[in-house]
Amino acid sequence: MEKLQSTVECDKLRIRKGFIVCPVCKQPTNQAVRPDTSAQNLQLWCRNCKAVHVVNIDLGQCYVISRCQ
Repeated sequence: MEKLQSTVECDKLRIRKGFIVCPVCKQPTNQAVRPDTSAQNLQLWCRNCKAVHVVNIDLGQCYVISRCQ
């Protein structure tokens, strides 16, 4: 059986003009982040490259915890 998720060692995501930047294609996603935003295990989908990432957001800082393939 194939592994559905590969672990990425908590890479920090970039934010450009208030939107999370996809770590694969480097294009902004539709997910906006404010300085007070918090989320655990949020699925982040990129409309450009169709990649899905599970991220944690803590006080505006975004971290990739895994990538779904």
